Amino acid sequence: MRKFLYLSALLLVFTQAWAQENRGTLVPAKIFQRSLMLGGSVSGSYKRINITSNSEPISGHRQQYDMDAKVGYFVLSDFAVGLKGSVYHYKEKMSGQVPTQSTNILAGPFVRYYLNNGLFGEASAAIGINNRPNVNKTDLAEYRGGVGYIIFINPKVAVEPALMFSYYQEKRPAEANRKVTEWGPSVNVGLQVYLFRERKFQLTR
Repeated sequence: MRKFLYLSALLLVFTQAWAQENRGTLVPAKIFQRSLMLGGSVSGSYKRINITSNSEPISGHRQQYDMDAKVGYFVLSDFAVGLKGSVYHYKEKMSGQVPTQSTNILAGPFVRYYLNNGLFGEASAAIGINNRPNVNKTDLAEYRGGVGYIIFINPKVAVEPALMFSYYQEKRPAEANRKVTEWGPSVNVGLQVYLFRERKFQLTR
């Protein structure tokens, strides 16, 4: 009896694992062509920082919390392109300096591709501005890439955990042409809504 219960539990887990697909598409692909995706994600990260300038380089670290919003269009089944907007809030500690905090706003394009096993890859690029108290605004750029897994709650709504790696660059002309660069991983948890038209099959003789 106990072995039967264990086997039943194993089969239930296996069935649920295979159920993580958008069955509403009615095609083998996860999401079919001409679908829309709307949603966003939150993440946290810890990054090392290097600042280069005409004087001695400075190093430190940053704790950062991000919120992203996305809108994408599937130009092909499982392949989406779109726009992403991000708001970053961070606390920064550099060697020999007083800790600071700031809020960044960036926007730019992204691309995403899904595999049939639920994994997806995503890459993005963004530019923006830095809004630090009592300091001139600076130009920002960020490049991200990583992998995630899509878990459909129902045919149109999915939770998407992902591991992303980012490279961030900030130019500060008003501070002796300083250039700030950051790199490191972050863990994201996203919620996406997929809007699609139901496909109808026509019987033929």
